[in-house]
Amino acid sequence: MLQAENDNVDGPSNSLIYYAALKDAGVPAELHLYPEGGHAFGLRRTRFAISAWPQLVETWLQTIGIVAR
Repeated sequence: MLQAENDNVDGPSNSLIYYAALKDAGVPAELHLYPEGGHAFGLRRTRFAISAWPQLVETWLQTIGIVAR
């Protein structure tokens, strides 16, 4: 999961609660919080670090064996 802290629609507390529930249930999960990116940042490249999220997801999926390395 990833979240921009300056998301004015859904605050990061929702992601924190969901992440904790996944971990409590034994579900593999990662949570990345970025200071900027707003809401619905999608796949477009921006000046914000959050734009790197597609590569992070691919790496994580490889790590847990969902996608081949």
